[in-house]
Amino acid sequence: MKLNIFTKTIIGMGALCAAAPVLALEAWSGQEGTGPYEVIYDSGVYTNAWWVGASDCPGNASGDEANNPWRFERDATAAEIAEYGNPTTCDTGGGTVTYPDYSSANAYNANDIVTYNGATWQTSTAQSAYGFTPGAANPWEVYAEVAQWSATTTYNKGDKVQKDGQEYEALFYTIGDDPSLEANQNPSGTNGRPWKPLGAVVTYTTDQLNNAPEFNSSTLYESGTLIRYNGENYVSQAKVQKVTPADTNPWKIYIDWSGTKAMVGTPSSAWPAHVYAPYVDYTLNSLPDLASLAKNQNVTHFTMAFVVAKDADTCLPTWGTAYNINDYTQYSKIKALREAGGDVMVSIGGANNSPLAAACTDVSQLQQHYYDIVENLNLNVLDFDIEGTWVADHDSINRRNEAVKAAQDQWKAEGRSVGIWYTLPILPTGLTDDGLYVLNDAKAKGVNLAGVNVMAMDYGSSICQSEGTEGQNIHGKCATSAIENLFSQLKQIFTDKSDEEINAMMGVTPMNGYNDVQGEVFYLSDANLVMDDAKDRDMGMIGMWSMMRDQPGVPGQVSPEHSGLTESQAPQYAFSEVFAPFTHSDETPAETEIKDVNVDKTTSDPQLQWTQNTASIKSGEYTVTLQHDGWNRDAVGEPYYFGQYGNEKIARAYVTDLGNGYSNVKLQILSGEVTEGHVVQVKDAKGNVVLTYQYTLEDVTTGSPSQIASSETSVKNGSLTYTINASTSMMIAYEYVNFYYDSTDAKGKTTTTLCGSWFQGKIKNFGKGCSTVMNPHQGYWSPSETISVNKLKAGDKVYAATADGSSESAKIFTVLDSITLTDEMLKASR
Repeated sequence: MKLNIFTKTIIGMGALCAAAPVLALEAWSGQEGTGPYEVIYDSGVYTNAWWVGASDCPGNASGDEANNPWRFERDATAAEIAEYGNPTTCDTGGGTVTYPDYSSANAYNANDIVTYNGATWQTSTAQSAYGFTPGAANPWEVYAEVAQWSATTTYNKGDKVQKDGQEYEALFYTIGDDPSLEANQNPSGTNGRPWKPLGAVVTYTTDQLNNAPEFNSSTLYESGTLIRYNGENYVSQAKVQKVTPADTNPWKIYIDWSGTKAMVGTPSSAWPAHVYAPYVDYTLNSLPDLASLAKNQNVTHFTMAFVVAKDADTCLPTWGTAYNINDYTQYSKIKALREAGGDVMVSIGGANNSPLAAACTDVSQLQQHYYDIVENLNLNVLDFDIEGTWVADHDSINRRNEAVKAAQDQWKAEGRSVGIWYTLPILPTGLTDDGLYVLNDAKAKGVNLAGVNVMAMDYGSSICQSEGTEGQNIHGKCATSAIENLFSQLKQIFTDKSDEEINAMMGVTPMNGYNDVQGEVFYLSDANLVMDDAKDRDMGMIGMWSMMRDQPGVPGQVSPEHSGLTESQAPQYAFSEVFAPFTHSDETPAETEIKDVNVDKTTSDPQLQWTQNTASIKSGEYTVTLQHDGWNRDAVGEPYYFGQYGNEKIARAYVTDLGNGYSNVKLQILSGEVTEGHVVQVKDAKGNVVLTYQYTLEDVTTGSPSQIASSETSVKNGSLTYTINASTSMMIAYEYVNFYYDSTDAKGKTTTTLCGSWFQGKIKNFGKGCSTVMNPHQGYWSPSETISVNKLKAGDKVYAATADGSSESAKIFTVLDSITLTDEMLKASR
């Protein structure tokens, strides 16, 4: 799947008369076309009066109405801003923080951040001047005689050859392309040719190699200097100092992900086991309103394309090289979709530009990018689109598979499941040898694939020429033949899987309408045939290239924004109307897993909580029952399930997704409704008991020092009175509040005396020369104990505490308040 840049440009100039879709309200993000568009910018709603370009910003319209087509319509409402976003600058790429430019002449401290070659980098260790350059290999390269170029040898990125005394470096996979021919040379790395000229070949004699100076870290070496290090010869590729040939580059790509998760929102349900997820070219100026498509067309899931490297040499993920991965303005569309109940899968790769696996030569850094994209875009699934020259590039294929396996190991350790799909080109006869290599290498490296999606398009085969044959289903039959042969190939690779499992891991993505290969057309009748085949097999996925093309346009034209079919052949969203009903999930609910059951006593109401696997909550309902005194009482009212709290009766269940495959469920029971011995039961939708918990006295004793507003002592008629001012909720709770005093004799022996105990409105005194009373006040209670001054001296302590009973031997849970007496306190009120 690729973007036709030429066609996009012509459309943008207005030379084509394709009708653009009428889009709903959205955030301004550089829309381009005739529209009409209705966008939010800086708290205002704007519409375009005529064709609008991506560089036309609503913020500049009032001062240039003759040239800027945007017109202010009205103020945006708070609800509209919350749903669609509110850009306030004319930069559509996101609010990137500017960091200083890297300079090889500067020294850097650990964790310094710089900008270099259009990317942001951070060093993990201090760097001297002329140390490592961000993104570069070690500046020392081991010396080896450059091999002669051979027409039959396969060369990959970084391989060097010589011919006729000149040296060349391969910029990507190539075979048979003579580097000495100007037609194959790419001096600037921008013309798509495979060989970069490096100049005359430099050779050294045996004496020069043996007598080269030993490496010295304090020496500043010029580029091209020969040295010896640990018995080997190296040549510097840049001006360098204090870097040994064995050192590794401490500079890593730096991406500020703060705020990204909030920008994209969180999916409310799991990715369906069987899904229609058409591709969306996420770099187009005119993007569909995903939330409206979900609500009005029942297209709830999408594949966003494509995340690629910034360039061939920069290991930085971007959207189509043009937009930041961490703060893209268009993320508001994903958030709105998720709030409407839908979700997205992100596709990494594509036919154009460099995939991350090619630009990132460090597998650990590649794995980190994959992990961060899933983590910060809140993804449940990830797609890798491997096509063009990259499906034959073994170096990038091997790195990708190693990095995916490492990421899967990390997710597994975190208890998280992320579906991985590989999207590959296919012929009616099945996958090519290159595609089979991708899958076999993935299996050999331990990659767990959720599915293999194939691009049922652009076959280049005469049997798939279908223009002018509408209704004969020629292109549809090529697709179903491709799927039949894919099934046989996958059975040979994944020998442990059943036929049903193989079908469930297959996906098919046709290119609706006119394909890039001349003469190939996928009609609406072909869509019905593919849909029937996918339903019969219960396949895992139907895709489509692309959602923006699901509308009529200029007949016979290949465009990124329409199908090339007429209104009568395929009106707007006709293909999606065929495919959308395919989305469904397997009905088997996830098995319930409950752990870490405990009582949270941070408030006056004891809150039973537990950790439960999120999948089980998302796939079923649970009811909570409180049992005590021989009778049952509904404790929640309605079942709890993901995203839903039960209606409050005597308790409410709160579900919080922890983001690691588990959720916290907290049962907040109202004061006085739970006591020692009461039992909570949780049942699943089938009535199976999945949790039983019996409260102990310690569980329901929630008194804490924070519930004591103040305390004081007073002396009157030879007695000291110690008073605390406690919250009403604590004094009516099911807990014992005891009053003590400790006295220490001359030998240092401490004697503890229990004066009295308070329990749910009842005072119990023990007649040991002290007593306890309760004094109610508005908003709080003031229990106190009174002790003869003759029994006390300076250094003694009076205090109140919760305990497991009202006896001398009762276990103290928490000391709520205490005062150590002084001589002054024993003489007067304090």
